[in-house]
Amino acid sequence: MNFDLPIEQLVRRTDTRFQLGFATEAKERLPAREEFVLSPSRRGLHVLARNEDGLAAPVGALRDAYGQGLEVGPPTVRLIEGVQVQEPIMHVRIALETGYQEAVKQVLLAREATLEEEHARSRRAVLRYEAPLARLLGLPTELNQLTAGTARYWIVLSHYALVTRDPGGRAA
Repeated sequence: MNFDLPIEQLVRRTDTRFQLGFATEAKERLPAREEFVLSPSRRGLHVLARNEDGLAAPVGALRDAYGQGLEVGPPTVRLIEGVQVQEPIMHVRIALETGYQEAVKQVLLAREATLEEEHARSRRAVLRYEAPLARLLGLPTELNQLTAGTARYWIVLSHYALVTRDPGGRAA
């Protein structure tokens, strides 16, 4: 299942009914990388990655190659299905200017992230959080807007945990 790749995006061509053919061709066009995996299916090409940023390069390359005929679905969380469903829990580390610290903390509080550690000096701060991946979808864009692109962040898989609520961010 590629447990280390907890997020995916489905890419399809709008001008064909044969998504498996498109997906196989598209996979051959993109060189293999450690940051993502391409998985063809009858539904289209599944782009699997470690985090949202990992989806950007392969999806961008596919947009360049296929243009307007490409339909890109939203990022979705990959769950471990079974008797007990498990969801990916992520570590989040953010380095930012202290002037943005409280606003960023409020954003992460609203996303139900748990503050693990906080260090602040005169002008710079580091925040460490843990949160379900489903609660973090869209965070990179929000952080860039909130901090005028000055924050640096890392979002990496920590572990999988039992789902105790609707996991969200999941394909229907």
